[in-house]
Amino acid sequence: MTRGAIEDIELTAVAPKEATIKRFEDNNSTIAAYLAGQVDLIASGNVVMVAISERNPKRVPALKVKLKDSPVYVGVNKNEPALLEKVNQILVAAKADGSLEKNAMQWLKEPLPADL
Repeated sequence: MTRGAIEDIELTAVAPKEATIKRFEDNNSTIAAYLAGQVDLIASGNVVMVAISERNPKRVPALKVKLKDSPVYVGVNKNEPALLEKVNQILVAAKADGSLEKNAMQWLKEPLPADL
């Protein structure tokens, strides 16, 4: 896994003491180690897993354990209430019409969390 990433924090908290965890300095090094067969498993976000799957069909990672549903935020300046309202309206509409779910399936290859 990538050192200091959310996967590092979450996996370190639940891994058995006898587990050997290899940490790499960046995502590219983590991915390279997995693709080269230097490690058997990889802990990373679903965007990285989808990219690996699409570019390397011989080494497609399979979900073994979901460590965490990580939220993604849209940042808006505090002094932009009209913009914040517009972003919220767009997100509510996208969820209601199914386009948010469709995008999740297209890009993340999994549905949105049920509690979203």
